[in-house]
Amino acid sequence: MISDLPRDVVALVNGAPPKASVLLSRALHYGDGVFRTLLRIEGRWLDFDRHYVKLVQDCRVLGLDPPHVGQLEAELESLGGGRSQPVVGKIILARSGAGRGYAPTSRQCERILLRYAAPRYPASCWSEGVAAISSPVTLGVQPLLAGVKHLNRLENMLAARAWPQGVQEALMCSAAGHLVCGTRSNLFWMQDGRLLTPKLDRCGVAGMMRSKVLDAARALGLVTEMVEAPPSVLPQATEAFLSNSLIGVWPLRRLDAHDFGPPGLITQRLQGALAQPILTDTAG
Repeated sequence: MISDLPRDVVALVNGAPPKASVLLSRALHYGDGVFRTLLRIEGRWLDFDRHYVKLVQDCRVLGLDPPHVGQLEAELESLGGGRSQPVVGKIILARSGAGRGYAPTSRQCERILLRYAAPRYPASCWSEGVAAISSPVTLGVQPLLAGVKHLNRLENMLAARAWPQGVQEALMCSAAGHLVCGTRSNLFWMQDGRLLTPKLDRCGVAGMMRSKVLDAARALGLVTEMVEAPPSVLPQATEAFLSNSLIGVWPLRRLDAHDFGPPGLITQRLQGALAQPILTDTAG
């Protein structure tokens, strides 16, 4: 039995003694923490400053003290390892402390940094668009956590586990029937000359790329608005797209039985303005 577990705690993992006191982590027991996912390409972590701002905002909601920006950046650089190929980094900030009970006793957090190989997708995801379905899984309303990328993502998992072949995303609504987001993306659409995206004041995740898209759209002179809207508005849209920090912008070509047609002009302009690297596979 390892020394960093309390003497009165006995544990097995897959039938064997545990190798670390992470078993007592509040992240494991309660989802008490936040995370961000970012892309490293050509020797740099893209949009690190924006990701850090989001981390600080989310930590503030949970009552966590975020690590110093310089410390986190240095650890990420060490994690990058000078690799020339694109990689994905995941930052998890989990509240420090073990013990049982929901009430937190510390504002400090443990820093867990992971590096993965970058995912690869067909180039057609960017040039032609992707298909999505409407998920029957709804997002529970909790305004105190709205927008926060916290560690409890069970609703997203439920929505993502039964995608039909050829589908890249599932759109989720609130219990009130309003559009919120995809399982791994934020949603945008053009209607009446405005770029619209769901309000995230009651549930959902405010992705870093969502704010970057909104900034880029305003720089292009577009009118942007955050709205409460049912899924029935989407077939009226002239174009629609999805965003996250790895894919940048994917045009939404089809939602259920509705075909939006080829990527629209605004979607293409925003793709150009964001200049997000395209993680294509060898199939093209």
